[in-house]
Amino acid sequence: MSTKPVLILILVLAVYTLLSVYRPGGLMAYALPSICWGLVGLTTLGIYGSEKIRFWFSKPLVIVATLTAALQIIVLAFASLFTSFGRSPYAFTPTAITLNIAHFSSALIAFEFSRAYIIKSCSKRKIFTGIALIALFYTFVSIPLTKFLMLGAPMDTAKFLGSDFLPALAQSLFATYLALLGGPIASVAYMGTLTVFEWLSPILPNPPWAIKALITTLIPVIGFLTVNETVSSFKLMQLGIISRAEVKSRIRRTKKSSSLSWITVAIIGVIFVWGSTGLLGFQPSVIASGSMRPTLDVGDIAITVQTRLENIKVGDIIQYWRQGEMAPIMHRVIEIYRSGGTTYFITKGDANPSPDDPITPTGTVGKLVFTIPKIGWISIYLKEAIASTWSFFANNPPATYATIGIILISSAYGIHTYRNQSLRRLRRRLKR
Repeated sequence: MSTKPVLILILVLAVYTLLSVYRPGGLMAYALPSICWGLVGLTTLGIYGSEKIRFWFSKPLVIVATLTAALQIIVLAFASLFTSFGRSPYAFTPTAITLNIAHFSSALIAFEFSRAYIIKSCSKRKIFTGIALIALFYTFVSIPLTKFLMLGAPMDTAKFLGSDFLPALAQSLFATYLALLGGPIASVAYMGTLTVFEWLSPILPNPPWAIKALITTLIPVIGFLTVNETVSSFKLMQLGIISRAEVKSRIRRTKKSSSLSWITVAIIGVIFVWGSTGLLGFQPSVIASGSMRPTLDVGDIAITVQTRLENIKVGDIIQYWRQGEMAPIMHRVIEIYRSGGTTYFITKGDANPSPDDPITPTGTVGKLVFTIPKIGWISIYLKEAIASTWSFFANNPPATYATIGIILISSAYGIHTYRNQSLRRLRRRLKR
């Protein structure tokens, strides 16, 4: 990747950081983001020029992108027929509509134009890595920084991943792929349709967040399948997506293998999103204390299934929430009794000297069925590292500024060095 796309990435990140740190009120809450993102879009156009947009434009891809977004909206609306709809949080006075349009359109143009120019600058040899990294980058900058900082309890984190991060990542991957194949107009057609509906529709689909996460994760996968059927093998070869040898065999076998690959991705996505929330009947949990040693140790992953109370027996290990606790408790049932028509459970950690207070769960509780040793340490170390890093920088502003300065200087030096090396390689080739 050359210097120009790196500069665009830094500019997008700088605007995202500025708007996350400085949040004005009143009219400036709309004006400042519109101005900042508008400048990003204009800067991108100024660096690369607008003539490439016409060259990259593909009418079939724009149609597929728009229809995919429309399908996503329709499926969400259909799901809401069985659940609920909600009113838009945005005002619909003429002034408010004008401000809203300026707000989301400036960000949309900045994101998609910069996304297209950056993915088009990626090396063909590393195109899949480029798609993944660029999609991740635009996923992060599309989510307010406050949502990352407010992550706490495991269930809140799982809900954030399912309702915000994974759907945004799926949409970003599809938008990046569209931008690679058809330029910014194709990705604008997809993301713009979704954005316009979200901001300008007075009534919005409001299914449960897990259902919404499922739909917004799977519809982009359908879009991938449709796009692959639309684009010719030769264009995919030119972009580095398939090799020359694969062009001939793609007609015979790639349709099936490609579809199978994307279906596999979809299934993994469903299991990851729904499994982490318990909606598939099981739920993984990381053991964070030693109260159940030696049966369960710190860092183990415990798989629980939702079980009705009448099926719980003495000796079972169950997971339940106690009022005022920040995390669920997973202890062994040592006694069950009824009093006044209410069933009481007494639990105890295998390593604890005394039992817990009686609990009266209602409906279902999680029952331990399987344990994966030690894998959960990855999650524990990651959370501790993030928390320690954030605490250090939050309590040491000079270190924060110094680190930012070092990153900027290092980035500039790296860009300069890479540029010089590229020029030297080019001169050597010209001499030959």
